[in-house]
Amino acid sequence: MTNFKLRAPSKYDQILCDRNLKLIHSATTEFENAEVLIAIAHKNQVQCLHRALTSALNQTLINMNIARIVVLDDSSDIIWPEKIKKLLRHPSVTLLKAECGSPARTRNLLLDWADTQSNLQWVARLDADDELFSTDSLEALWKSAKKTNSKAAIGSNKLRKNGKILSEDNIADSNELKHHFELTKLIEKFASGRQKRELPSCNLILRTNLGIRYPNIRSAEDHWLVTKLLMLHSSDIAICPYPIYAIYSLDGDDTKKNKSNEIWLDQRNRLSYIARTWSTLLTTKRHILGMGMEGTVWLQHNQVVKEFYPWTMSDVKVQEIKILLSSDKDIPIPKVTWQKYGGLWRYQTAYNGKTMPGEKIAKKLIVQYLTKLYQAGVGTLNIKRDNLIITTTGELQYIDIGTDIKPLTTSYFRDMCARLYSIGILGNKDEELVRRNSWRRQDDALKALSGFETFYNEIITLLHPQCIEFTSKQIPTDILKNNSVTLLIKACGQDANVLTEQVTHIVTQLCYPVTFNRKILLIDPHQGTFLRQYANANLTSLIQQAQKLKDDGLIDAILIAPSDPQIITATYNKWFSQSNCIKTHTTNNAPLFPQIWGFDQITTPYVLQCDLDVLIGRRSWQHDYISDMLCACESKNVLAVGFNIPKSQPEFTHYHGEPGEFAPEVRFGLLDLKRIQNQLPIHNPQLDDRLTLTWHRALQAAMAIKGLRAVRGGDARTYYVHPRNEHKHLPEFSIARDLIAQGREPAEQHEQFDWIPGKHWQYQHRHEAIVFLLKGRYTEYSLLQRSLDSLRSQTNQNFGIILIDDASGANHNWNYPILLNKLENKTTLIRHCHNVGRMPNFLLAIKEICQAPQTLVAVLDQDDCLMQTNIIDQLLDAKKKGADFIQMPMYRPNKPINLYRPNYTNSRKAEGANVWSHLRVFTKALFEQIPEDYFKRNDNSTWFDTVTDYLTMLPMSELAKNPVYLDSGYAYWHLRKYYGQDERDREDKLIKELLSKPSLSKNH
Repeated sequence: MTNFKLRAPSKYDQILCDRNLKLIHSATTEFENAEVLIAIAHKNQVQCLHRALTSALNQTLINMNIARIVVLDDSSDIIWPEKIKKLLRHPSVTLLKAECGSPARTRNLLLDWADTQSNLQWVARLDADDELFSTDSLEALWKSAKKTNSKAAIGSNKLRKNGKILSEDNIADSNELKHHFELTKLIEKFASGRQKRELPSCNLILRTNLGIRYPNIRSAEDHWLVTKLLMLHSSDIAICPYPIYAIYSLDGDDTKKNKSNEIWLDQRNRLSYIARTWSTLLTTKRHILGMGMEGTVWLQHNQVVKEFYPWTMSDVKVQEIKILLSSDKDIPIPKVTWQKYGGLWRYQTAYNGKTMPGEKIAKKLIVQYLTKLYQAGVGTLNIKRDNLIITTTGELQYIDIGTDIKPLTTSYFRDMCARLYSIGILGNKDEELVRRNSWRRQDDALKALSGFETFYNEIITLLHPQCIEFTSKQIPTDILKNNSVTLLIKACGQDANVLTEQVTHIVTQLCYPVTFNRKILLIDPHQGTFLRQYANANLTSLIQQAQKLKDDGLIDAILIAPSDPQIITATYNKWFSQSNCIKTHTTNNAPLFPQIWGFDQITTPYVLQCDLDVLIGRRSWQHDYISDMLCACESKNVLAVGFNIPKSQPEFTHYHGEPGEFAPEVRFGLLDLKRIQNQLPIHNPQLDDRLTLTWHRALQAAMAIKGLRAVRGGDARTYYVHPRNEHKHLPEFSIARDLIAQGREPAEQHEQFDWIPGKHWQYQHRHEAIVFLLKGRYTEYSLLQRSLDSLRSQTNQNFGIILIDDASGANHNWNYPILLNKLENKTTLIRHCHNVGRMPNFLLAIKEICQAPQTLVAVLDQDDCLMQTNIIDQLLDAKKKGADFIQMPMYRPNKPINLYRPNYTNSRKAEGANVWSHLRVFTKALFEQIPEDYFKRNDNSTWFDTVTDYLTMLPMSELAKNPVYLDSGYAYWHLRKYYGQDERDREDKLIKELLSKPSLSKNH
């Protein structure tokens, strides 16, 4: 893979592109007034071209400056011989270069070009492998048309085969050509092989601006054009049998190729059938509106009737069109009635008058047209002016109902938009932008269409406003403040390793829907041994973290308990009437002074105080637990309210507690500071140089005597769990904190104050048929909300969700349950406290959380969204049909015209062939066929930390038994963030490395 490139190599393929017309040089000014143009097109026909061009330059009209020559080179890849260069430098010659893609397309470009030349009135056709018979051939044909004021003239030709001119001449006979009966007989004879002489279609001079063009078919396109011309305009066509116009070569490459296969015969048989059909309609005096490549249209009793040729319309196709154009759809296509008549399908519709589009079409009409078709899932592929009308109500309408009406795909829709833009906005010719073979890339070709990229992005965003019209506000925003309560979090030096994490957890879990007057962190500066010590003290780190928490606005103030003996004795004297003690901790080494000193610094009537290590659960984020606890304090004999614990039943528990029954909850509880202050001092005996009781035990003893209460109970929607110090190192602790925060504790934890470790702490498994995997880190709320809204909008809600936040922190992800809202019941929410990485998250979600082997895992990035509301139904239908690997089209607003259709054949050799693109869906069983080592770097030391789309999808595309690409329009909005060049270079290097891995397919 040493030649790896991010883009797949160019190939000669059919794409939608312009003709890329380039003027190499023009005829000189002495020919600017010429009224006749000899039009010669070629592709790699150098030897033949010399003969044709010589015969053209020898024409009398050239010598009189009445005619000039244009040579159109259709993307030849040869070097011009000097003798050709010399002829091309003749003053009468204009040289053009373009990408046309077929003989018919080149001839049509010459006709279009001639229409733009102000003085030209006639275009004479000369194929590169033919030659004009005599020097006055052109003059005679031109004069025959001009003197009769005709639209065209047809001449005669000789035939050359194997370099020799044959004896049989193809003489243009007005008796055969000017009447449709005889014309039909002539066509039937040569089509059936009963006559070698064909229509003299190559011997043609046309008036400019007629509007007639060659059909883009593989063979006999010239016969089709001349037949149509003679059928519709026989009285305006001059026939010039002599002098002979041209020598027609039977040795041309296209002629040889066509005659060697069935196309040549098939097209002539079809032409014969069509000639009979057209002749019959003319005989019956039908009001013919159009003669097309798939049927004929006429007006009958104010009804437009279109009858299809037998090979163009089948029963199956009619049923498909009927469904697509069902009467309940609001689409810019006439309502029609179908019937089979004489074995042929036809339809009819009311004729209500019409206006043909002009050179341009109003943008408003184009947008309205495209919007209705996109929303209806209908593609109209043959967009050109002849197939469009503007109705009496001012609506742009498509009238070519037939095989070019298809179920919508992203490719079809982009083509429709580009064709309409080219015709209607830019005013280009119908054939300027069509599908043709080219070496250009499709996206590059469309970018060259001036202004189209912006136009297309406007259309898609108009069709999917939910992808761009979303709030940028961080949510929630409707927080109320209770000015009577302060939050006080108590910490000490041994908490340094967990301070930031736990403060963030506590504050974010407690401050919604009502927040506090102030949020204060109280630090006990003790650095000796601790009661139930679980870590070494690091007071410096603790204070540094506290300051950052304050700077970040998570807390409002930091209180560090002083060590001044006077302050200590004064505080003890106030609380316990003890003035001879300066030790800050009790005889059991429990903290005493720092906490009561902290209470004295509070200015609000109430304080909600808690230990740093508490874990807080929220079963409902709408629960105003503060109001509940304040209500419990309304009884005059209540000094404290304990924070609730997880309950097995959701019912409200009446607040209860007899005088002295419960101590104020030291780990987590609400204190009525004013009432407590009114009870001071309280008894707390001293032993040696230390007080013996903690403040809450001393207060409990006083409350029993004075008839005062601490109560417990309340609404179990908000609760706390206290981990014992000896359990904080256990591996399931971080999972437990996340699950408790979500209010998803296991039954083993119910009715328990202390955390109950064990295997019961695990994330909810998923068993749905489809599970969406949303991974991310620091995802903007508005983008995540958009992603979740797109899931909420699905008409089929039978799916599960795995939402993984890879350590954004509680300050960012605390409200994910609020964002999930009703989706929460079908979601496994995983919030890591430490960054894990992309591949470990894939493995966790798919191998551990998803349980059913046939579950479809759909990867939806948190900052992306679904664009359709029936994604689930489409995926389930594909799953039912056996698909194990599914992709759907994505739209990238920064690259609006790019399509990412995957190719599942040798995708590794094609640099991934878009198998990495969104929407990415696969079965759990398919993913698990990939060895985990495959997701690691070649040295097997580390996981790939990026390009996981390539990493996972490429091997699965090789292993999949039934990969499917579902395209019914855009399904996935993907706006990739801009990465610097260094990161892009690194990604390219990683992609190169993973592409070099051996294929897992058994076919390699």
